[in-house]
Amino acid sequence: MIKLESFHKRGLGKEHPRSHLIQLLAAFIFFLIWLLDSFIFTFSTVLARYIPFFIRIILFLSLLIIGLFLIFRTGHILFHEHTPSKLIKTGIFAHTRHPLYLGVLIIYLGPIFLSLSLISIIGFIIAFILYNWIATFEENDLEKLFKEEYSEYKKKVPKWIPSLKH
Repeated sequence: MIKLESFHKRGLGKEHPRSHLIQLLAAFIFFLIWLLDSFIFTFSTVLARYIPFFIRIILFLSLLIIGLFLIFRTGHILFHEHTPSKLIKTGIFAHTRHPLYLGVLIIYLGPIFLSLSLISIIGFIIAFILYNWIATFEENDLEKLFKEEYSEYKKKVPKWIPSLKH
């Protein structure tokens, strides 16, 4: 997510060239599976009978709030606080390398807890694989752009699960 002149047409350090399409595909697959299992076929929603709806709503809303916080905080850092051409290693980026994508993935967990559709976990795994693919692509660009600085950053900061050390 760096605004530098490109070494190739897309620009080194920018998002995956098909990032929006891949994210749309992930959302479509996840929500199709979730909707079909939660409201039509109900193959794997048996746990919903045993966990009260208000607890599921609280879990859903909690995950939604956490995910939106990560997304908005990351957006603010990237577009308002960040100096172009510098690697961001502070704030939320000191705890996880992909807070924006992590926020989206946390939001995907919300509907799973709402309906307790176990089959939806397959859709979540597919979405995670697609987001991980995008993140890995972007990290390769950042390694070319920032070389040793990014390699050191990768050693200190986890890709997905936030670290509270920093």
